[in-house]
Amino acid sequence: MARKYWIILLIVLVVIIGGVVYYNNSRTETTTQNTIDPRMVMEVKKGNIQKTIVAEGFIEPIDEEALTFPSKSSGSVKVKKIYVKEGERVEKGQLLVELDETEARLNFLERQNTYNRAKINGSKNAIEEARLNLELAQNQLENLDLKAPFSGIITDIYLEEGSYYTTGEVATIKDTSQLQIEVSVEESDIPIIELGQKVEVSLPSLPGTELSGSVYKLGDEADNSNATVTLPVTVLLNKTDKEIKLGVSANLDIIVGEVNDKIVIPITAIVNDKGKDSVYKVVDGKTEQIPVETGLSNGFNIVVESGLEQGDKILINTFQQAPGFGQNQQNNRGGFMGGPR
Repeated sequence: MARKYWIILLIVLVVIIGGVVYYNNSRTETTTQNTIDPRMVMEVKKGNIQKTIVAEGFIEPIDEEALTFPSKSSGSVKVKKIYVKEGERVEKGQLLVELDETEARLNFLERQNTYNRAKINGSKNAIEEARLNLELAQNQLENLDLKAPFSGIITDIYLEEGSYYTTGEVATIKDTSQLQIEVSVEESDIPIIELGQKVEVSLPSLPGTELSGSVYKLGDEADNSNATVTLPVTVLLNKTDKEIKLGVSANLDIIVGEVNDKIVIPITAIVNDKGKDSVYKVVDGKTEQIPVETGLSNGFNIVVESGLEQGDKILINTFQQAPGFGQNQQNNRGGFMGGPR
């Protein structure tokens, strides 16, 4: 009797366990086939994608120079005339500042007379000495006029008319025929930045204005002074008819990669399993995991080189929707995102 009881009990347990397994399998299959959220499905299309390095900097002139007169060995010279004002645009060779030539002309005449006398009755060394002194006096006389070395804007003047000049800076000139921006690029981006890459620029001081340029100088040495390693990179702006003030801030997108007219999908649609990429293709309400070959990514979207065709439908949120995703969800490249940008 006891043996019969245990047999019956065993049969009941088997039936119960079998029912639970069947119910769970049926529920999983139903969920797999019937719970694909239409909002998580997108139609594959072709598009364009850019990979960029984002940076910030300030508008600077392409060249600037601190202007000086030659050092005076015989005291100071009076400032006779200043012909420009701060902020004024000047042309190459234009006269900027003139020093009084009285003392220099007197010095020149004295040394000229000395040289003439030495030629009459002086020794060979005396003649050479007088000639060199005359040459120095002539150079000093000819360098009393300060002229612009290139066209640009005079941003600073450090003298006043009637004051005396001995040595040091007289003025600062900046060449604004083209503008540049120096930025710092993080160490991880150094291998992918190259001369000539296109740059898109926006200015907070000119909302809605889009400028362009290119990378034209890479620093020879990285900077590690602030606990992070960066490389100085100079961007040359293309000429524009917009009036841009020196020193204003600029936001840059340095284009380090670009692909056009390719299949582009959200990076969240990619499942990476053991280094191999795949997507979940939707056909007749069912999903099928298919391998794909991927290309350029900008962190949000990614190019699919092969495995998908325009018009295919795929899941764009594999983390929540992919059937049987299980342990593989940890290899997904991100959460939900929208379509290609």
